[in-house]
Amino acid sequence: MSAEYLIRLDDACPTMDSQRWEDALGMLTSYAVKPIVAIIPANQDPELFVRPMALDFWEKARSWALDGCMIALHGYSHVLRPSSAGLVPVHRFSEFVGLPIDEQRRRIRAGVRILEDNGLEPRAWVAPAHGFDSATLEALRAESRIRVISDGFMRRAVYRWDFVWLPQQLWRPPRDMKKGLWTICIHPNNLDARSLRLLKEFVATRPSLFANPHDVVNRASSYSFMDELFSAAFRAALRARQLTKQSGWNRK
Repeated sequence: MSAEYLIRLDDACPTMDSQRWEDALGMLTSYAVKPIVAIIPANQDPELFVRPMALDFWEKARSWALDGCMIALHGYSHVLRPSSAGLVPVHRFSEFVGLPIDEQRRRIRAGVRILEDNGLEPRAWVAPAHGFDSATLEALRAESRIRVISDGFMRRAVYRWDFVWLPQQLWRPPRDMKKGLWTICIHPNNLDARSLRLLKEFVATRPSLFANPHDVVNRASSYSFMDELFSAAFRAALRARQLTKQSGWNRK
């Protein structure tokens, strides 16, 4: 069994770099790849004020949904603060981890309303910086119809805690994996010409390996002990790689 891939595009908002987003989405469309598109409903992150506010942003977002992209709620404001690691322990900062349940419910309720008021129904949850906790899941159950989480280090889509989890384990540049389901996370605002070319070459040479996320959701399996083992091993490898980079041993 060969590997299967999903693409996730993060940080869509009215102040994104529209040209880079159009370049990325246009390339994926040419190969019939349907990405997960993570939209920030009320961006307040100063690093994501890349361009002046685009008045046609929501119109474009509706066109992505009509084209078959999976729309995801990407937090609320995308403003991060120091926190514990949460359910997917990657960073020690987040928007949601540790907030009281009432505040998490308020943010998710408000974010969903913004998307719905603009003609979009979010299907998935994408936490900024992988930061969410059990209270976030409770808030999603209470305030939305979202039952898909794009996160985690499993090697397949799994059903756990009332949600389907689509794992997200790779960043750019993409690389070949032997088997399993692998989501490649791309931030189009930072996608320069070379990175776009490498992504295009990867997609163009293996278009049949890119799955439709809507289809993958329908064949999720129950979470198992083997999923837990794989996730733990992947986290350990990721942490070791981060420590190596911080120490300066990696000269590449």
